[in-house]
Amino acid sequence: MPIETRALVLHGLGQLPRLETVTVDDPAPGEVRVRVMAAGVCHTDLGYMDYARTTPVVLGHEGAGIVEAVGPGVASPRIGDHVAISWHTPCGTCRNCRAGRPHTCESVLETAAPRVHLGDSPIAVMLNAGCFAGYVVLPAASAILIRRDMPFEKAALLGCAVATGLGAALRHAPIHDGDDVAVIGCGGVGLNTVQGARLARAARIIAIDRDPERLALARSFGATHGIVAGDDMVAQVRQVTGGRGVDHAFEVVGHTDLIERGVAMLARGGQLTLVGATSRDATVSLRPRPFMSQQQRLCGCIYGDIAPGHDLSLFADWYADGRLLLDPLHTATIALDDLPALFAATRQSGIRTVVRLGP
Repeated sequence: MPIETRALVLHGLGQLPRLETVTVDDPAPGEVRVRVMAAGVCHTDLGYMDYARTTPVVLGHEGAGIVEAVGPGVASPRIGDHVAISWHTPCGTCRNCRAGRPHTCESVLETAAPRVHLGDSPIAVMLNAGCFAGYVVLPAASAILIRRDMPFEKAALLGCAVATGLGAALRHAPIHDGDDVAVIGCGGVGLNTVQGARLARAARIIAIDRDPERLALARSFGATHGIVAGDDMVAQVRQVTGGRGVDHAFEVVGHTDLIERGVAMLARGGQLTLVGATSRDATVSLRPRPFMSQQQRLCGCIYGDIAPGHDLSLFADWYADGRLLLDPLHTATIALDDLPALFAATRQSGIRTVVRLGP
């Protein structure tokens, strides 16, 4: 039976989202309905107020919960399973997926039709998820099995901050043993890029942020150096690396000036990976000759190039055995009722605020 629940709905660009009572349908064939237990608040959620492609839309894309219903033909997950929600799940059938490049899937999975209604009208969900709601309907492959002993408030972080940052370092780049690395921006995603570099056994891991407290936190995640972002950050990076620059730079903020500085700090053969989302009309000024003569690369990265069905479960195991730090990322917990005020403030304190929806 369809179920009523509350959800945070954005009705139009530039507006503040508000809590509404919506109806969530039963899952169709190949789909599951998940009771959301916790959802993380990502910078992308806040930015959606200005650049959502469709409204009205249920916000939220980083969550975890319990499978409450399954559609026909679904063998896994099963009712009662604990799952992390993947908002970017490869279809498995497009040209890139068939060629062994699922991280560049041309048609990520979504439900066959809208499964959330406001009154009599179907509404969209953010990034195939819509986690700021009591229930979500997803393709079964987007509900990733995780161990039952993992707290939901930590598991919620797996689906975006961890996947994007850790994947950028370990799957997309990838960083190799002994490489020098710079991470520009040490929020939730950037800190996971830092610890991905640690897990990859990078030599120097240079954290760059304008907030000294975040730089101190980055050191606990594995950074060997911290630089306060400013006009001299490129010179400082080159000083730390003996003049050569870094093998990998990650821009995790989405600012064009930081992208240009990321290029300037690359060593010969170095790669700048764009992880942060710029505005859609942003442009940068780059000189192509150094890319050719220095054999450098500029790459975009979505969702860390992870394989969600494998990696999210793996990351949960890494957290359980102490290899993956998540507790310091989770800096505040709020109720769903408190979420509109957070959006009104347009920024969250700390690194990751988590919304607790379940008991």
